[in-house]
Amino acid sequence: MLIWQLLSMLFDSSLLFPTPKETIRSILRILETATGWRSIGATVLRILCGYLLGCVCGVLLAVLTAHTKVFAWLLRPLRTVIKTTPITSFALILLITLVSDLVPIAVAAIVVVPMIWRTTEEAILGLDDKLAEMGRVFLSPWKHLRFVSLPQILPQFFATASTALGFAWKAVITAEILALPKRGIGNQMYLDKVYLDTADLFAWTLLVIICSVSIETLLGYLLKKAGERHD
Repeated sequence: MLIWQLLSMLFDSSLLFPTPKETIRSILRILETATGWRSIGATVLRILCGYLLGCVCGVLLAVLTAHTKVFAWLLRPLRTVIKTTPITSFALILLITLVSDLVPIAVAAIVVVPMIWRTTEEAILGLDDKLAEMGRVFLSPWKHLRFVSLPQILPQFFATASTALGFAWKAVITAEILALPKRGIGNQMYLDKVYLDTADLFAWTLLVIICSVSIETLLGYLLKKAGERHD
């Protein structure tokens, strides 16, 4: 906060670098409006939908490529392509075929998939063979999954899932700025840039950070509790 205040004094212009006080005032003004809450809600909903979709697809692809060599050979190059292609490219390409409200969800899912896919696949391939063999002999398939496989897979999955949520936030905000859906934080940031409302732009950025940290903390707590319960 001190560095922020010093920089704002150095620029001496709210247009170029607003003060912390001006930014907090803008945050309070945003939170007093229904439009502000609708924008936050729309973005959070898109992030959660894209994130969950990416997790499900990533796990399914991991199971497929870990157990079938042909699919592993065919699909692993696709994972590399997804990881190396810029988010902007995905958003612009999807704008051709999808409505603007769905583009951020699709982009978030695309960003999350390779992270979950790789981690889950490596966890499956790293399962203890002797333990698995013993489980197949003495346990039913469901109990084998629950008591043998999942305890070895979930720690790596949970760690990556928490990290992937942060990337989903960045992907959705970027996609919203490009796709300009009817409501969303990215849409508001774009409008603030157009109208040179730097204080509001800083305010929305700070709100993104607060929301992201809050949701990641909540997810981390839930994943920790889920892991403890499973243990």
